[in-house]
Amino acid sequence: MAKKQSTPQSAVPAVLVYDGIAYRQSRDQSASWVITFVCPAEELTTWSGIPQRTDQTVIGFQRPENEDRIEKAKKFFELGINQSPTAIVVGIHPPTSPDKRSIRLEFDPADEGKPIRRCKLHVSWDVSVEDNIEEIASIIREQLTSRLSQNGSVAGALPPSQVPASPQSTPDAITEGEQDEEVELPEEDEEEPEDAETEAEEESIELGRSLIEKLLEQLENKEWCEENIDALRNMARPATIIDGQHRIRGAERCEREIPFTVCAIYDCPWPEQIFQFTVVNYTAKGIPDQFITANAALSLTRGELDGLKRRLYQAGVKVVEYDLMRVVNFDSRSAFYELVNLGEKKNPSKIGYKTMVQMANVWYKGKNHALKRIISNLYPSVNGPKAKRVRMGRWMNEDWGDFFLAFWDVVHDKFSAHTSHDAGHTLWEVGHSNLMIAVVLVELQSAFLQNISQQNKRFFQLDKPEDDWAKQEFLKRIREQAGEFLESLPPAFFSCSWGTKSLNTGAGRLALRDAIGNMIGTNGTFKYQQSTLVTGKVEKAK
Repeated sequence: MAKKQSTPQSAVPAVLVYDGIAYRQSRDQSASWVITFVCPAEELTTWSGIPQRTDQTVIGFQRPENEDRIEKAKKFFELGINQSPTAIVVGIHPPTSPDKRSIRLEFDPADEGKPIRRCKLHVSWDVSVEDNIEEIASIIREQLTSRLSQNGSVAGALPPSQVPASPQSTPDAITEGEQDEEVELPEEDEEEPEDAETEAEEESIELGRSLIEKLLEQLENKEWCEENIDALRNMARPATIIDGQHRIRGAERCEREIPFTVCAIYDCPWPEQIFQFTVVNYTAKGIPDQFITANAALSLTRGELDGLKRRLYQAGVKVVEYDLMRVVNFDSRSAFYELVNLGEKKNPSKIGYKTMVQMANVWYKGKNHALKRIISNLYPSVNGPKAKRVRMGRWMNEDWGDFFLAFWDVVHDKFSAHTSHDAGHTLWEVGHSNLMIAVVLVELQSAFLQNISQQNKRFFQLDKPEDDWAKQEFLKRIREQAGEFLESLPPAFFSCSWGTKSLNTGAGRLALRDAIGNMIGTNGTFKYQQSTLVTGKVEKAK
């Protein structure tokens, strides 16, 4: 429990003082101190925020609160002798300047030089500040400006070895949540790019920075701030609850000052908080991959993400998926711009995340026979014993996305304006179209790449030994071949009603593949109306 130290100056907030133990798990003396102490739930939430990712302008990293889980936690603590000894993990923000430190660590002089030291944590957060919108906006503005000025450096980041222990024994009713993982199609195993150390082009899209800049603009809008005041209050507080939000919320509702062990990381910058949130949730409870991707895209600048990539990869987190979604979902040129489901729940108006990862990975990894032939000729200036490695590095870091976008742009141009079988909707509206179904998109892309691989060798040969020219020439050929390929697939094929509804089953998948294959093989003359896909008589498919 904290000891309150009052002050005669009413303008200065009362200071909460916690007796604790400070230690480092890392051998690196620059690593942050980890502090353990005890604090009541209601008290902790007065100075520790829970910044939830609500939209693309309020940049938090916590998942939205789940009312059912909060109520389960409340009932758990109200029942008999139940207790949850698992620590709440908190990140204490570093100050934007030395004179603006709201939380201060004080060591016991008698423990000088010891690896484990007694300490006091002084918290001087004035809760009345949260009623002043201008003051809250000013605090957040300073935080964001400080992050941008660091140009992506992860100041005070912990070394890979220092990861707080994951919760081990928290009862199922109050764990931070296992969610059903969306599985639509098999997914290839992830692997680190051969040239993972190669940086992306400077002009590549950097969502985190652009959204921070957008948030800075919104902070000047008083009406917007009033609408988002709860989210802003959580961002402004001097510490963040990284793990344990539902337990804390449930304990709060019991209204009896339930104490918790708190494991706090001192001077823990924003990227480090996201790293700890990711590792604790991903490795212990399997946080959905798409939520990690959205956090990286919406909560970190490109530089901050680069500073964490190696550590996240070592922790088993699929960081490559951020680069895939940066092209597929966040690039305004993409035919699938903002159409991918990055949430934890299924969304009938969005395409499945794992499906789009699978589709993008085909281009990114470049293992398809047609893509291998393109890559081997795409960089005529690259020669020597390491040429294959260099080409793949350039493809993954620079060019794969342009080829993915080129193909799907042609598909979008051909079909997007046509009406679907669902009256009042088009073929590019997810949930109302036979085309915008996960398995259909996969089969369409697969058929196109198969078509490319069957082209004669002249398709893959170039006349000029210039890299820039080679890329533009191959993009041109991809677009032209996509146009010819799609001539065999009239919009009416996708806009008619399909009798086969379960396309992910073996028979349904085969019926879909046969219909597309027959259309391509006959240059569009195949009578698709009589196919098992359309009639629904999938039992006759061979």
